[in-house]
Amino acid sequence: MIEVERHFTNGNDEIVRLCRTSARLYNRCNYHMRKAFFANRDVDPGSRPRLPDITVLTHLIENDESYKTLHNTKTAKQTIRQCLTDWTNYFKALKAYKVNPEGFISKPKPPFYKNRMAQVVFYDETIKKKPVKSGFLEPTNGCFRIRSDRPFKQVVISPKRFGFVIEVRYEVTPKPHRGDKLDKNKCCCIDIGVNTLAAITIDQTSPILVNGRILKSINQWYNKQPGKKRNRKRYWRLENYFHHASKMIVDLCLANGVGKIVIGKNDGWKQEMKLGKKNNQHFQFIPFDQFLQKIQYKAFAVGIEVVFTEEAYTSKASYFDSDPLDGSRLSGSRKKRGLYVTGDGFAVNADVNGSLNIGRKVIGESERIADRSLAARPVRVNPLKASAYNGGKPVGSTNINFQAEMLKVL
Repeated sequence: MIEVERHFTNGNDEIVRLCRTSARLYNRCNYHMRKAFFANRDVDPGSRPRLPDITVLTHLIENDESYKTLHNTKTAKQTIRQCLTDWTNYFKALKAYKVNPEGFISKPKPPFYKNRMAQVVFYDETIKKKPVKSGFLEPTNGCFRIRSDRPFKQVVISPKRFGFVIEVRYEVTPKPHRGDKLDKNKCCCIDIGVNTLAAITIDQTSPILVNGRILKSINQWYNKQPGKKRNRKRYWRLENYFHHASKMIVDLCLANGVGKIVIGKNDGWKQEMKLGKKNNQHFQFIPFDQFLQKIQYKAFAVGIEVVFTEEAYTSKASYFDSDPLDGSRLSGSRKKRGLYVTGDGFAVNADVNGSLNIGRKVIGESERIADRSLAARPVRVNPLKASAYNGGKPVGSTNINFQAEMLKVL
């Protein structure tokens, strides 16, 4: 598994030159790849075209100025490999598209050209040895110097709209959780939303609602006056919040011995939305996929399984009336924002009801995840304050007194 440590920099003339040169080199390689692809496709449309490999591609562009001036040949070859990787991924996507076209928005297209800048990849051969012993990473051309004292796999300069992010990538082996044994039959069910970023229900514990209004506030602050500086702050604030929320979820699972996380996610859920102008903006400006990826890799690192399932009718069906999840019977209804009333008049948080139904999609009807008394007492949590209140320790207690204190603080 690859872990990434990121450092932000405004950049300098050398970093800008490297990224622009890398983009020109990538485009030169891509030109030869596209030329061979379209020429061979016209000759034999039914077969996969034979494209240049790294040896042929290097020979074609070795006299190009971008190849000669991109730091050195080792760094230049990483850009060539990236182009070849993009084409390999294209053919994989095309193969998957032929099997299941409904899983794609449109037919995959061949890799296109970079606009202005591209990533620059450094390996240990292009990093100075002496600074590494002192806990610093510095390329042989001295374009940056960052602190890092772990054995690394590669260092990547990634251009962003607000500057540059230097990513130090490490290869780590996941270590199973050494505490209480995790029960794979015990589930943590999560419903993703906007005002409530995640409604979390765990077997026979009070549900927890992760506050999502903070993300709306961050986006609203940025949209008032978009700019490079605000874009940078928005990026890191969202990242920070997602890291705290995902860590809190994994800590909750470890504290309760949960071995499986079930998350509701519809493919293409941001396409052709019809929630109204304001709700569309709120939903589409939150990068949910980043949040889900953070939950997934943190859970994988401690041996927790993550399952994604579609969430059709999970918000409309009543969990406590055991409504079927095909829409054939809907006993309850959503009276207002955040409130769901079952067929017999029992009021429960709508997001909690949705998360419980998401669990039913995977584990079935054999086990009841929560009873009525627990579902009626959800706790809304701000992960940033929760971590500070708990002294930085895992927020995994299910004690009612602890949750009552959390309500007072948050």
